[in-house]
Amino acid sequence: MDDFEQLVNRAVEDEVIMGAVVVAKDRSGQVDYLQTFGNRCLKPEVKPMEKHTVLLLASMTKLMTTIAILKLVEQGLIKLDDDVTGLLPALAKQEILAGFKDDDSPITKKRARPITLRQLLTHSFGGAYDFHPEITKWKQNQGIPLGRGKTVADLFGTPLLHEPGEGWTYSGGLDWAGQIIEKLSGSNLEDYMKKHIWDPLGLKDMTFWPDVNPEVAQRLASMSIRDKATGKAVQSRKPIRLAPGVQDACGGQGAFGPVTDYIEILHSLLKDDERLLKRETTAMMFQPQLSPASRTALLAHMKHPDWIVGHFPDTGEYDWGLGGILIDGDKHPYRKRGTMIWSGNANLFWFIDRASGLCGVFGCQLLPPADVEIEQLIKAFEEEVHRRASSKARL
Repeated sequence: MDDFEQLVNRAVEDEVIMGAVVVAKDRSGQVDYLQTFGNRCLKPEVKPMEKHTVLLLASMTKLMTTIAILKLVEQGLIKLDDDVTGLLPALAKQEILAGFKDDDSPITKKRARPITLRQLLTHSFGGAYDFHPEITKWKQNQGIPLGRGKTVADLFGTPLLHEPGEGWTYSGGLDWAGQIIEKLSGSNLEDYMKKHIWDPLGLKDMTFWPDVNPEVAQRLASMSIRDKATGKAVQSRKPIRLAPGVQDACGGQGAFGPVTDYIEILHSLLKDDERLLKRETTAMMFQPQLSPASRTALLAHMKHPDWIVGHFPDTGEYDWGLGGILIDGDKHPYRKRGTMIWSGNANLFWFIDRASGLCGVFGCQLLPPADVEIEQLIKAFEEEVHRRASSKARL
C-alpha cells in the first residue's frame, strides 16, 4: 500500500484533506489493513486521526437501517412489497409534484400507486432530499427552512417527484424505513440496532447520539470544508450534525461511529456468517431490485455521477440492491458483478465485493460531498486493495 499511503500523506501535507482512516478486509484473512492519516481536528488543539476516531457516518447509516428492517422481514412482520403508507401517515398524504405556476406556487396531483418497503429501500418511491432543485423550490415556496426539522416527517414530508416504482431519485427513504422499524418493533432505532447489529458484532461505539456518551463524544472528529478560494481543507465552525436539532434517529443519515466498527458489519455480510441476517436474506441484498423504469432513471443519473462520493465510470451497468448501488455487469476493470457500494455525505465510502472476497471503508470528514480530490484518493484505495488481493500480497 506504499503508493496509496504516499498519496494520502501528500494530500495531508498539501492540506487537501485534514485526515483519514481506511480499513480493508477479505474473506480469508489474507487482507487485514488499517491505516490512519493526518488529524481529526486542528482547533483548539491538534489531535491526530486514530483508528477509533468517531465519524459522522451520514448516509453510511442506510446500510445499517436496511439490515435492521430486513430482520423484521425475516420475522414476518413486514414484506418487501407491502404498502407502507398505513404505517407512515406523513408520507401517505404526499402528492406528486407536477410543476409550478407562474407565481412559483406548486402544482400537485394525487398519487395513483402504493409505496412499498422495497421502493423506500431503493430510492424508487418518488421522494427526494431537499437539495433536489424541485424540492428546494417547493420548500422555499412553503417557507420551510432547508435541512431543518425535529422529526423525519419535518425533514422529508415533501411531495413526490414521480409515481412510486416509475423513476429513481436519491431520497430519505431509509429515514422513513427507520420510522417503520420503531413502529413495528416497539423500540427506538438506537436500541434496535444495538440489539440486532452492534451487540452481535461487539461494536461499542456506534450511536445516533454521541453527545450523551462522553467516551464517544471525546473521540469525535471535527468536520472540515473545502475552501473555495484556496482549495485547502479547513476546519468547519458549524456543528457536525447534518440536521441540527433533530430529535428522531434518522435511519438514512444520523449514525456516528468509527470505521473500525463499520468494517465489521461489511465483513459479516462478506463472510455470510449469519450473525446479522440469514444467508438467503444476505444473498437477496446483492441482487438487482429496481423495476425497468427505475433502473433506466438511475442509469440516466449515473451518466453524470458528480453527485456521488467515489469513482463511477459511465459503464451503463448499475442497479440498486438492498443497501447500496450495485455493479450489474462486467465492464469495470476491478469491481466484480454484484459489488455493492455506497458512501456518506462527508466523503466517506464503503464497498463489498463478494465475488473478489473484499470489503473496505475510506473514512474522512470533509464537505461538500463528492469532492473531486477525495474521489482520487478513494479510487486509489479501492484499486490498491484489489491489486494486492489479486497478487496475494498480504496487506
